[in-house]
Amino acid sequence: MLRKLTLCVLLALTIPACTLLPKPQPAVLDKYLLEYSPSVVAPAGENAPVLVVSTPQSHGAYDTPRIAYMQQQYGLRYYTQSRWADTPARMLAPMMAEAINASGRFQALYASPGRVSAELRLDSELIRFHQDFTVQPSVVHITVRAQLVDLARQRVLASRLFDLREPAGTEDAYGGVQAANRALQQLLQGLVQFCIDNAP
Repeated sequence: MLRKLTLCVLLALTIPACTLLPKPQPAVLDKYLLEYSPSVVAPAGENAPVLVVSTPQSHGAYDTPRIAYMQQQYGLRYYTQSRWADTPARMLAPMMAEAINASGRFQALYASPGRVSAELRLDSELIRFHQDFTVQPSVVHITVRAQLVDLARQRVLASRLFDLREPAGTEDAYGGVQAANRALQQLLQGLVQFCIDNAP
């Protein structure tokens, strides 16, 4: 009887102690943006062709807000505490339209197919978008395939593969984010020139 009483007293003393343990803190999740600001904005003329930019198709591994990296060939991983604010493809589309519009050569719009009347359409595919640690310093590797389509004649005017590698300043997620934004400037400039060179 005394043993049972002692056991009950010990249990009564340990239960409040369990509630005094600190609660686990939620992990801090850093979210990052892809951003673009054209250095020069030229107004488009009234007769400038209307070009609609479709949302890039994205390979499954990159169709996520998770920030991808590679430590060995063929092996893709994701940072656990860092994310893009949206999927890279959805962040890219409006910036493509903004860059093309800023050239003054087109009236560029970002919209779903079929919602606007346009002469041209820029289709694209996001093939790679990761930080590559198999080289030192690490690089951000972005690969995009672009096609310019003549909507009136329903034919592809031109196609080009853009393959960019930008060294990261630091070997972490933020270094990769900064490198991705630098590579983005090059990609957008290349896309603008691609559209100018191949539009009828």
